Amino acid sequence: MKSPNQFQAGFTIFEILIVIGIIVLLTAIAIPNLNRYQPNLKLSAAAKGLTEDLRYAQQLTITNQEIYSINLDLANAKYQLLNLEAATSTVKEVLLPEGVVFDSASTTVSLIKFNSYGAASTGSSGQVFLKNSNNRTQVINIKPSGYVELPN
Repeated sequence: MKSPNQFQAGFTIFEILIVIGIIVLLTAIAIPNLNRYQPNLKLSAAAKGLTEDLRYAQQLTITNQEIYSINLDLANAKYQLLNLEAATSTVKEVLLPEGVVFDSASTTVSLIKFNSYGAASTGSSGQVFLKNSNNRTQVINIKPSGYVELPN
């Protein structure tokens, strides 16, 4: 027999239901905020991916002493990494994530080539603008020296 001064350990069904209700309420509040932020995540990922591929094309040009380039297809929201030696060949083709496009009104260059020293070839320096469905824009700067910059 238990004495009247002993307490039972555990939770009542009412306490568990209260906790579950709070979790459901917090989830219902958080999901719309996550959906609003998702296009910004896609834009950041696309900008980082393009920046990495620009630097990769530059690295391949220096290492192999062959001309590599990034060709931006502004109309179809994709780009290609090309080897421009003898017979042009596609090394990589990337389609931008859904909801992310090139801002063709602001983009100043569509073919980016690097010379054997890593500098941007004539006419290849400039800016590439990416835009998402929230009209947020991300810019990638290609300097004449070959420096590829993705500002925060």
